[in-house]
Amino acid sequence: MIHMTIVDFLADRAVRNADNLAFRFMENGDIDGPVQEWSFAELYARSAGVAKDLTDQGLSGTSVLLAFPPGLDFVKAFYGCLLAGIRAVPVPLPNPRSKNPLARILNTAKISGAPVVLTTGPFADMAKSLGNLPVDFQAVTQEAASDFKGPRPGMDQIAYLQFTSGSTGYPKGVAISHGNAVANLRVMGQMLRMDSTKPAIVWAPHYHDLCLVCDILGPVFFGYESTIMSPMDFLMKPVRWLKAISHYKIANSACPNFGYAYSVRRITAEECQGLDLSSWETAGNGGEPVLPETLAAFNEKFGPLGFRPQTFMPCYGMAESVLFVGGLKPQSQPPKVLCLSAEALETHQVRLLDENAPGARKIVGCGGPGGDHKIIAVDPETLTAARPDQVGELWIKGPSVPERYWGLEKESEETFGARLADTGEGPFLRTGDLGFVMDGDAYITGRLKDLIIIAGKNHYPGDIEFTVQNSGAPVRLGACIAVSRPSDDGGEELAVIAEVDDRKIPETPDAQFWPSAVRTLQGAVTEGHGLSAKTVVFVETRSLEKTSSGKPRRRHYQERLLQGKLAVVYKKGL
Repeated sequence: MIHMTIVDFLADRAVRNADNLAFRFMENGDIDGPVQEWSFAELYARSAGVAKDLTDQGLSGTSVLLAFPPGLDFVKAFYGCLLAGIRAVPVPLPNPRSKNPLARILNTAKISGAPVVLTTGPFADMAKSLGNLPVDFQAVTQEAASDFKGPRPGMDQIAYLQFTSGSTGYPKGVAISHGNAVANLRVMGQMLRMDSTKPAIVWAPHYHDLCLVCDILGPVFFGYESTIMSPMDFLMKPVRWLKAISHYKIANSACPNFGYAYSVRRITAEECQGLDLSSWETAGNGGEPVLPETLAAFNEKFGPLGFRPQTFMPCYGMAESVLFVGGLKPQSQPPKVLCLSAEALETHQVRLLDENAPGARKIVGCGGPGGDHKIIAVDPETLTAARPDQVGELWIKGPSVPERYWGLEKESEETFGARLADTGEGPFLRTGDLGFVMDGDAYITGRLKDLIIIAGKNHYPGDIEFTVQNSGAPVRLGACIAVSRPSDDGGEELAVIAEVDDRKIPETPDAQFWPSAVRTLQGAVTEGHGLSAKTVVFVETRSLEKTSSGKPRRRHYQERLLQGKLAVVYKKGL
């Protein structure tokens, strides 16, 4: 196998495919709006300009944070760091509603040891106006370079730190080497059938592993053109995404399940006129539970426009494996969906049911691993391989899996150094996800640390949250959390925290409105899961922040519930 780093691929594209389009940024998301386009040669020259500037400052061998709005400045800054032998550290811009907007950036800089935050001119000026800071905020250079000669990294050198989204704990920086990234890009190529002739588009945040791997690293590795859209432009008008796919003849695009459900709900029939989705070959769906109801609804609405059921590729991945873990399936077949006994799952057993059998829970298969990678289910108590009919913790191994979190030796050993207790096989990555492997495909049932255990039975919070969303209570789409809390008898009981949907609330609610809403929610949960939601808290719209990848922060809000620190609109049971 040829050992080429990301830097080698970038330099090679700049010569072999110099004039080919590498990146396109849709500045307002509209196909007839302004766009910024760079060829591979221009990408290299602009990235080399950044590398020269950073090298002249003596920053080679350090970490540098990258805090940018959506656009190509982030792309050149990222590759500029790699060319200069600097560990790139992508971070989101601060939340303007935060009481301490720079806290996350400064904390990440401290963890990664970064002396510099590379950003835009206006944001650098804003940060400096706040007074003396422990890091230097710099505007990225607009100079290009044609004669830059930087250090040649090895495959084991850390290319970038991907900070995890923090759904179950404190964010940690995954130390991803050039070898890890290249191995995962090869896996992506197998799963998505990528090559230089298949354009891609993404609207996920650029600092998120989905965009970073698929649409920033992918074009340089495979040579395809990448179109980038701001997530806000998608959220404001989701048909922009489908119009771009139709207009640019996109072959590959991916997003979380939410994006497909949101498109079904928000895109009107009138907006669909003239769309042609027949070029779309692979629609990745991952980052959160893949719901069969969403797949069916998307197929029904957009099938007449050329979308095919087999285009869907449910996938499984995480930053701790660069991105992709599972997703490999025959391109000619739709995703696999199993009907399982919900009662059996409460005791971590896998029992197949007929499609229309009562008490069934449908689970979408997330495909198999790529070449040289392995997924197994492990009993989290005995640390031995789970039986075929048993739900266990998913463990993975392969060249995509990095060796550590940056600067966290104990956590690194616990997460990346697992071995089977009986055979000693390993090291494996412990994912913290519950699931099983059947016929080579991974099926995800929940998170080990999020599991709700009441009266000795296991309940998956995602299932309860889905029920709440569809209960008829005034709950905002995708904005509720199911957790446990201590009960008066010393056990655990169910608590539901839900953002209110302002559109479903009267201007002047009468005295029975909120008690009725609580009863509606509780009734749906009892009917669907046999549980009593003793605590129900309706909170202000947009007060339940998610992780950078859109996942619920269940443990965080469980703590805030117990501390009485929620933005309460109405509550029962506290």
